[in-house]
Amino acid sequence: MAIYAKGPLGSFSGKLGNIVGSNWRSIDYLRSLPRPSKKAATEKQLAQRSKFALTIDFLSPLRSFIDMGYNDSNQQKMTAFNQATKHLLPRIEGQYPDFIIPYDEVILSKGSLKGITTQAEINLDGDLQISWDPSINPLSSEADDLVYIIMYNETNKDYFLYQNATRGAGEDIINTEFMGQGELHIWATAMSSDGSKRSESKYYGSVTL
Repeated sequence: MAIYAKGPLGSFSGKLGNIVGSNWRSIDYLRSLPRPSKKAATEKQLAQRSKFALTIDFLSPLRSFIDMGYNDSNQQKMTAFNQATKHLLPRIEGQYPDFIIPYDEVILSKGSLKGITTQAEINLDGDLQISWDPSINPLSSEADDLVYIIMYNETNKDYFLYQNATRGAGEDIINTEFMGQGELHIWATAMSSDGSKRSESKYYGSVTL
């Protein structure tokens, strides 16, 4: 792949022979098409493809949130989704073809705000009760920071995103009636009230619905 300066006719976009021209984040690129291989994939290649597919399948439903959650200087060089993928891919666990997601290694947002460390339990009403430290630090947190709870039901493969409380509230209660039964994995992160800053997401663990 090559980066090129625009000529008198401007930038080139499209396919010409085995050359493809494209533009990404105001940078013009030229790359050659890969040559088709007649060799059968090795087990190592199959394993890597399987890891990649598992990573993409898991993160894709959360793409919109990840695009919002990864908002730092690296954003100019790599998309938010690619950053999340790059972080998780080498941490996939297991042996081919039985790979699994290490949920405690999943990072859904990054930033300079103080993180949200939660405690969670199912209360007597069957709702999910989540609590966290409401203390603030003027250098890294404010009472009106928005707290996001991200949940994944491993049993039915459903995702849930919930935002109804601030850091200063210290707790929230979420109705789980619509989530079905299964193992619910939970992450929490914070965003400043003006949307300009984020915290790194933190994994709580899971509860059984």
